Amino acid sequence: MKKGRLFGAIVYFIFTFAIGILLALTLPNAFAAFSIPSEYTIEQLQQGNYSNAMMLVGHCFNKQPFFVHKFDENSGLVLFETVMQNQVTDEDDRSASDGLANGMLYRTYMGFLYGDEETFDVYKESSNKTALVVEYSEGEVSLPILDYDSDGDGVNDGLSTWEQYGIVVVDIPQYLVPAVKNLTFLDKDGNTPFGTVTLPQEHTFNEEFFSFFDVDDFNATVKRLNDTLDGNELTQLQNDLRQKLRDMIDAANARNPNYVAVDNNNESYQSVMDEISSRANRKAIPIIVVYFVVIYVIADFLLGSHFIIKFFNWFLFKVCRIPRKGKKAPNKDEVFGHDYYSMVTFKLDTSAVPSFVGSVEIKYTNSDREIVFNLLNSDNYTATQRVKAGTYVNPFIDINRAYAAPDLPDNLIVEGYRMEQVVHIVPRSPSDASPQPPTENSEKSD
Repeated sequence: MKKGRLFGAIVYFIFTFAIGILLALTLPNAFAAFSIPSEYTIEQLQQGNYSNAMMLVGHCFNKQPFFVHKFDENSGLVLFETVMQNQVTDEDDRSASDGLANGMLYRTYMGFLYGDEETFDVYKESSNKTALVVEYSEGEVSLPILDYDSDGDGVNDGLSTWEQYGIVVVDIPQYLVPAVKNLTFLDKDGNTPFGTVTLPQEHTFNEEFFSFFDVDDFNATVKRLNDTLDGNELTQLQNDLRQKLRDMIDAANARNPNYVAVDNNNESYQSVMDEISSRANRKAIPIIVVYFVVIYVIADFLLGSHFIIKFFNWFLFKVCRIPRKGKKAPNKDEVFGHDYYSMVTFKLDTSAVPSFVGSVEIKYTNSDREIVFNLLNSDNYTATQRVKAGTYVNPFIDINRAYAAPDLPDNLIVEGYRMEQVVHIVPRSPSDASPQPPTENSEKSD
């Protein structure tokens, strides 16, 4: 391989393998963080494994849903008693969370609306009315559920999880809604494709599950933590918060095994995460393998020794013995033309007749010229002359009648700038040596 080509191959493989390694390290994690959880969630919901789906969005919740409503075989609404830890990144998020700081707890009824994404049209860039209307005995509250802004105008106009997977994560927090009786989902135009869903009774966040979580005390500690600048006190408050939450979770779980927290101590959560990781790997590995195969194929065709072509040639024509199609011989006149001369050498091979000592003359002709080669013992039976390219016919050899030249070509095709023709001399059998007049010592070859 030439140096330039070798350098190009090295650069190519370093670059492509670096990308491949990066792909192998990041692609499974990307699938596990984004597409696989949503695919797993809709699958578990449709199979009725509601708590498995809740493991991916809840914090502390009652695994036994308090409300399940089926619209049809593959769609429905499910809600759980849940305590969530607030996650905010800026003041706008904090304002939307009714002033709850990052890390504070809140009670909520959380769950999923799931089904066929075509039945709930939620995308509209202007005047989008998509929302969840929650009614209770003293009024109603409209909760926004759109989550992305496609045109950058500062107003959300789509719901990604529904449009891609047919899932809406329903979150009805106590700090926004004091009670829940009826639920109505409005689409982009204010229509109600699912109608109004009525709970058997009004729920006011007074279920037993919530009694194990002293939200106000926990949030007061979070507020002190956010207001504290002293390093030692800050560390102590952080430890207090972790312990408070752990104690509340343990107390709830001791009262009812269905009261769980989504953390590494939960075997159900670990089982769900292992399944997510396994599915992510199964989805990523074929892509990574295909990537490496493609970069090798490209390298083999552009930079390598064409091993793939050679392999298929060997397999098809040597192993499977598929007959090759004969190639049409190129027209010599078209390839070389006739406007040049070639140095043509004739040699005799007398190895079959070591006693041969006579001279030999070989002639050929074409339409306008004749060429003659005189082959003498003193010249080791070799003669060379300059001959114009072309095809010469009518071979004639002058040789002792006791010998023959069986391989003298009928047509001498002169091509290229140098060519050599070897003529083998063999003894003639007695039956072939017919009597000749004493003065005749030549023959025309057959």
